[in-house]
Amino acid sequence: MMNASAPDTSFWSYSIRANFYALTPAETYYENMWQVPNMVAMALPIMVLMSVTEALILKFTGRDNNWRLHIAVLNYSSGGLTEASNNFIFRGAEITFYSWVYNNWRLNYLAWDSLYTYFFAMLGVEFCYYWWHRASHETGLMWAAHSSHHSSEDFNMTVTARTSWTMRPLRWIFFMPLAILGLPPAVFLVHQQLSFIYAGWTHNETVPKLSKVIPGLGHAIEFVFHTPSHHRVHHGANRYCIDKNYGQTFIIFDRLFGTFAEEREDEPLVYGTLGQMEHNSAIMIHVSPWVELWQKTRSMTTFGDKVRTLFYGPGWAPGKPRLGDPADLPDVRGREKLQLPLPSWFSAYMLFNSALIFFSYFEMMGRMKNLGTWPPLVNLAYIFFSYTALGGLYEGRLYGAVLELVRLLAFFALSYVNPLFGGAASLKMVSWINLLSVFLWPAVAVFTCRRAEKEAKTKEGPGEGVKAKAQ
Repeated sequence: MMNASAPDTSFWSYSIRANFYALTPAETYYENMWQVPNMVAMALPIMVLMSVTEALILKFTGRDNNWRLHIAVLNYSSGGLTEASNNFIFRGAEITFYSWVYNNWRLNYLAWDSLYTYFFAMLGVEFCYYWWHRASHETGLMWAAHSSHHSSEDFNMTVTARTSWTMRPLRWIFFMPLAILGLPPAVFLVHQQLSFIYAGWTHNETVPKLSKVIPGLGHAIEFVFHTPSHHRVHHGANRYCIDKNYGQTFIIFDRLFGTFAEEREDEPLVYGTLGQMEHNSAIMIHVSPWVELWQKTRSMTTFGDKVRTLFYGPGWAPGKPRLGDPADLPDVRGREKLQLPLPSWFSAYMLFNSALIFFSYFEMMGRMKNLGTWPPLVNLAYIFFSYTALGGLYEGRLYGAVLELVRLLAFFALSYVNPLFGGAASLKMVSWINLLSVFLWPAVAVFTCRRAEKEAKTKEGPGEGVKAKAQ
C-alpha cells in the first residue's frame, strides 16, 4: 500500500521543480520501486514548454540556425526509440539486477526516508554517472553507443532526447557500487530520474553564463552545479572542448579530476562530432557509429590492436597514446552545417507522423501494467519499423517510400489485433491522421523518388553521365 505521506505529483509545481532537481527530500521518499512514479513523463510538459520557448527566442533573436525542425524531429524520434527500449526492455532488467545485488551483496543498510540517504543518493548517482560518462568518451566501444548524442550540429533542449538505445546495456554496471553500499533500489530509481531530468535545461543555447547575469551568486552556482554554459563546452567540437565537463547535475567532480573547461567568449562553439557524417534517419543515428567501429576494428592487423580499438579512446590509432594524439584533432572552427532543404508540406507530414509514433509510446506506458509482456514488445517493434520508414523518407531513399505505405497499413491492422492506443478518442484521432497520410502517400513517394534520382545523378558524376548518354 502507498505510504500516507506520498507526495501529490499532479500539480504543475511538481513538474517545474522536478526539472531543476528542486523537489523536497520528503517528495522523493518511496519505500518500494513500484511506488516510484515515472518522473520523466511527469516533467515532460515543462521540458517541452521550455524547449518551445527556447526555439522562439532563437527565432526572434536571429539564431534560428541553431534550431531546425528536421533536427528537432530526429532528436525526439531518437528519444522515443531509446525511452521505449528502456521502459519495455532494459530498465526492468537493470532494476532487477540492481535489486539482486542490493539484496545479496550490500555491505550496509541506508534508510529510504532519511535525509542522509537523500544526499548520499544525489552525490552517489552523480559520481557514478561521471565515470560512466567519462568512460563513454574514452573507450571506443562505449563511444559507439554515446556518440549519437553528440552528433547533432544544432545545440538546444531537443538534443536532450537524442540518446541511444544501444547505450543502456553498457551503463548499468557503473551504478552497481551504490547497491553494494546499501542505497535502496527505490531511492536509486528516484535520483537517477531526477538527474536525467535536470540535464534537460543544460542543453540550452539561450541561457548565458550565470556569472554574467547574477555576479557572485552566479559564480557560486557555476562552481558547484552543471549549467548550460558548462554543457555547451561538453558538446562543442572545438579543440579545447574535447573530453571536458562530464557532470550531469554537478560540476565538482570535473574540477576534482581535471576534466573541467570554462566556456570561452572569444571562440564560437561548433557542435557535432569531429568526423561529422550526414544522417537524417533516427535509426542510422544509432547504428552508424557501430558500423564505423566494426570497420575500424576489422582494419587492425593484430589481435591486440583490435582489442585496443574497443577499449582505448575513439581517437586512438596504432603507435598513438591511449586517448589519441591531441595534435591530430582537427580545427573545426568555421565549419558549415550540413543542410537538408525540404518543402513545408513534407516537413509537416514528417512532424505529425513522427509525433504520433512518439505519442503511441506514451499511451502504451500509461497502460503497460495491465497489458502483460507482448503488447509493449509489439509496440516497440512498430516504433522501430516506423522510424526506419520515416528515416528513409528524410534521407530520400526509395525503401522509405515503400516502408511508409506498409507502416500506414500496418497501423490499422495492429489497431484491430493489438490496440496501440487505449482511449477511443486517441485511436480515432490517430486513425484519421493515418488515413489522411495514406492519401498523401503518393505525393510523398513521388517526392522521395525524385530526391533519390537526384542523389544518384550527383554520385554518378559528370564523366560517367556523359559516358552513359553516349551509350
